[in-house]
Amino acid sequence: MPRYHCRGGNINHGVEFCLSFGGLRADQTVVGALLEAVQPSGVEAALRAWEQVRSDRNHQRRTFELALEKARYEAERARRQYDCVDPENRLVAAELEARWNVALSQQAQAEARVQSLDSTTPELSELSRQRLLELGAHLQAAWDHPAAPVQLKKRILRTVIEEIVVDVDEAKQELVFRIHWNGGVHSTLRVHKNRRGKHQRTTDRQVVELVRELTQVCTDRSIASILNRLGYETGAGNNWTESRVRSLRISQQIPVFDKDGPRVWITLADAAAELKVHPSRVRKMIEHEILPARQVVRHAPWLIKPEDLQRAEVRAYLSGGSMKRKTPRHDSGQSVLLPVSGS
Repeated sequence: MPRYHCRGGNINHGVEFCLSFGGLRADQTVVGALLEAVQPSGVEAALRAWEQVRSDRNHQRRTFELALEKARYEAERARRQYDCVDPENRLVAAELEARWNVALSQQAQAEARVQSLDSTTPELSELSRQRLLELGAHLQAAWDHPAAPVQLKKRILRTVIEEIVVDVDEAKQELVFRIHWNGGVHSTLRVHKNRRGKHQRTTDRQVVELVRELTQVCTDRSIASILNRLGYETGAGNNWTESRVRSLRISQQIPVFDKDGPRVWITLADAAAELKVHPSRVRKMIEHEILPARQVVRHAPWLIKPEDLQRAEVRAYLSGGSMKRKTPRHDSGQSVLLPVSGS
């Protein structure tokens, strides 16, 4: 919204270059400075706006009332002329009657305008006045209100700000804003500069690490389903899809899941297929800690090391042995389960 002039360069070589930075944080910073600068005048402006609204409404009603008075006078005048005409003079009587009908129609239209103004214009009560004063004292709320027109905001910024010069402090990784206000006053603001590739829409690091773990056993489509069940969103606030997971993997250089490649981990279903048993039996072994397994987060697939399928405890259970619980289970609400060490 404001007009920025960017500058920067290598002092030793005298090379000028253009700066590139995200506009959202810059706009928020400048708007904050603007509202802080005009805050003392907020209440006074609110009172003036209150009086202006009342004055405009009264002026409009007075205009409509004058128009109504004139229409009533013309209608009454046309009636008197019609009453004075000789009934036998039919041509004149017909003309005067038509004029009277037109005057009555104009009177009706004027009355309708006054009634419409009274019905559509809310009464400016003391509560409305108090609300207006509150907005004057809290300009941020008025600025962020959905009904505040964007064009009006731009006009305000262009009225009070002449230009904004932006430089960069590489040592502190900050953007330096020098605001030139209309009237000759200058002010300086500093804003933290995002690192390259980092911005407010960047995906959370926890999600990136989760995807890195899940790609060991899951396809992109399965990962998207898990992330949505866990309530995670993209940096832009969207739900996850297969294509968005793929884009994240590519940007973070995370390899795609290869079901035919060497496997460090396998899923519960893979283990059941390997042991040739129903998946419920594998789950029971996990629950009773006969088969070590880990779950990155809740709703994620169980991760099992292929070599653990050869454990003596596993073979004993599959051959009909009893199950003995070794240690208490973790709390069911725990989202991350640590791997169980082998015996």
